[in-house]
Amino acid sequence: MSDPILVVSATEAECAPALREMYGYKIISRDLFSGTLHGQPVEVLISGIGAVASAFRLTHTLMQRSYSRAISIGIAGSFTENIPIGKTVQITEDCFADLGIDDNGQFRSLREEGFICDDFEGDFIINPFPAVSPHRNVRGVTVQTASGSKERIDGLMERFQPQVETMENAAFFYVCHKMHIPFASFRGISNIIEPRNRKNWRIDEAIASVHETLKIICDK
Repeated sequence: MSDPILVVSATEAECAPALREMYGYKIISRDLFSGTLHGQPVEVLISGIGAVASAFRLTHTLMQRSYSRAISIGIAGSFTENIPIGKTVQITEDCFADLGIDDNGQFRSLREEGFICDDFEGDFIINPFPAVSPHRNVRGVTVQTASGSKERIDGLMERFQPQVETMENAAFFYVCHKMHIPFASFRGISNIIEPRNRKNWRIDEAIASVHETLKIICDK
């Protein structure tokens, strides 16, 4: 029997449809579940919100168990209205956008300061083998404080030219790259990134959209 697919979500809400649809549902641990989804053996990991929790739980899981590939699903905010709310995108490059130094109001990354030397070219981690899908490929930024002010949004746009923002995705990219496991990341757009206004968010629609994509990916 082939190794299962690992599906990773930050929260239980973001993977709830997958958990409901799994056949032969089993609890492996408090944050890891197994079963069959759309004919494929899968395990679902709830990694926790933010890069630190995600990196820890994903690394711990990959060191103990074997998988054919890892797929991250969840929601994201969009920096552009060209990506409609409720649509799914595939993130193919990402970075830790607020990991750095504030030099008198000028942000500088740890790489620019000479504190990081790894095998990535520049600040972005690029997925060399993204999944084949009908969805738009986008650049993401990963932050530890969700953007909700014009000043912060403008700063991220000017420096990174991203299309979407999450709080975990660069950590998912980093760990999968270092652990040599094929990976892909899909996010449903729940909101436009603007001065914080939750009444415009459509989380349920974004989750439903990304789970339709998961069905397609599991069938391949």
